[in-house]
Amino acid sequence: MNRLVLISGLMLFSFFFGAGNLIFPPMLGYTAQENMWISMTGFAITGILLPYITVVVVAYMNGGVESIGNKVHPIFGTIFAICIYLSIGALYGIPRAANVAYEIGTNHILPVHNHLTLLIFSIIFFIIVYFIALYPSRIIDNLGKYLTPILIIIIAVLCILVIINPDGSIGHANGEYAKTPIVSGILQGYFTMDLVAALAFSVVIVQMFKLSGVNDHKTLVKNVIKSGFISAILLLIIYFALAYVGATTSHAGLQDGTGILTYNALRVFGPVGNLIFGVIVILACLTTCVGLVNACAAFAMKKLPKISYKMFVLIFSLLGFLVSILGLDLILQIAEPLLTFIYPTSIVLVIISLISIFIPFELKYAFIIPTIVTLIISILQIFNDFNLFTLLVHLYQALPLANIQLAWLLPFIVLLLLGLVIDFSIKNHNKTTP
Repeated sequence: MNRLVLISGLMLFSFFFGAGNLIFPPMLGYTAQENMWISMTGFAITGILLPYITVVVVAYMNGGVESIGNKVHPIFGTIFAICIYLSIGALYGIPRAANVAYEIGTNHILPVHNHLTLLIFSIIFFIIVYFIALYPSRIIDNLGKYLTPILIIIIAVLCILVIINPDGSIGHANGEYAKTPIVSGILQGYFTMDLVAALAFSVVIVQMFKLSGVNDHKTLVKNVIKSGFISAILLLIIYFALAYVGATTSHAGLQDGTGILTYNALRVFGPVGNLIFGVIVILACLTTCVGLVNACAAFAMKKLPKISYKMFVLIFSLLGFLVSILGLDLILQIAEPLLTFIYPTSIVLVIISLISIFIPFELKYAFIIPTIVTLIISILQIFNDFNLFTLLVHLYQALPLANIQLAWLLPFIVLLLLGLVIDFSIKNHNKTTP
């Protein structure tokens, strides 16, 4: 069982570690410099700890994403789950992973970049994704045993060589990282939106253990906690190593993590550096995409059991392919409002669900009130982002922390406490009522 936990932890790491996770930490280190350690601590809170908690909470609830939303209302739970799987599935996560693999992974490998090369790359990419995701019982072997170790080894070699032979010394922090390093790191981790992905991946990891014969709920939750911890530790080590690579990069004018890693890959590996970096990105995107297709197919089969899992894998692979050839910019335009709509609500539901595990009475209003208000504030943020209805824009901008896209946070804390008081009062009233 320990071997299964280890391999499952590696698989979960591979699901989380997409291209975005690869390029965020180097840029943070490049900008934060001397404040890298404290900024990365903030990043770890929202980019590692929150997704880890999400995996554990969903496993504990024993009903997937929908079971968390059902605490507000069954109809809300169904709609919430569908939005989650659309956002991390066919409309965003799957095609984005494929498109990033093409845009970044092949940027210095292919001599020509045009719509034809994108089409050919996407066909090959999704054929591979389809055949790996086709057999869920083998995903642990395909990812946990083979692809993930290869990915980790390549990244580890790059980071170790850079640490042994740094490009320069760590300097002074820039921008917001000089003023509020911990808050800036927290926000950077928040914007990875890995918690939404965790809502789907947690279902996959639970499914993997059940397919391996783990049916006792307590044992299953313990195994998920252990696997999630392995994944979290690996992410922590690699994120900090990548941030250090960025912090010790002295070459001026680099605009993002892609440029930082490409520069260092060329510096330590020579001309073959571009190829090595391309392989890292493609592997990271491939493993994430497999996890997303598997999660979406498993959820869809649960809602429509007359259609086979294999058919849903084909459907989501085809949808991912069709959306991916639209190009990354259009994909982001489609997905941004949907992610803005569901991400704060997802965080709120996960935190309340975690609290409910330790509260000795049933939570009802502590779920309903904060979630509905967070949902309303998220809608106001969409109006603000698209500058629609001036009155609503002004209302959103008047909320605390609206300038950093956290307008939901303080109302959530206040209303959560209010909901807990109401639920506690109802519990006491029911006890005293004859």
